[in-house]
Amino acid sequence: MNFTLPTRIVNAFRKGLLLSFTCMAFSCQETDKTADTPLAEAETAASLTDTTGMRPAPTFFVIPPDLAEKRVWICENTASDLFHVQHDCPVLVECKGKGSFRNLTIVRAIEDFGRYNCQTCSEGLNHIFDEELVR
Repeated sequence: MNFTLPTRIVNAFRKGLLLSFTCMAFSCQETDKTADTPLAEAETAASLTDTTGMRPAPTFFVIPPDLAEKRVWICENTASDLFHVQHDCPVLVECKGKGSFRNLTIVRAIEDFGRYNCQTCSEGLNHIFDEELVR
């Protein structure tokens, strides 16, 4: 007894087989090792950070209890080490398109992200980082 498949099924199977072999052939191609990779981009970003003069994270800060829950804005990019009190601060607005914005507590901005206060919108918070201030 001979069993024959309808021609439509045979043609669909041939096309599927041809497509799978083509995909396998292209997936086995060696990639260019000089192409931009996430690691190369991270190294480039790290080298840019060094040239922008970012300060190291603050080692001394005192946050008064009344400011502990204050929320501030930061720009998450490789060139900013500031937190901002105002969401429309001109320095923060410059970040648009260069990084993402985050709103978090002032404690977390300093402890976890190593940020200093912006001298444009939060100059009144200089006392947080003043070691010589009598408290």
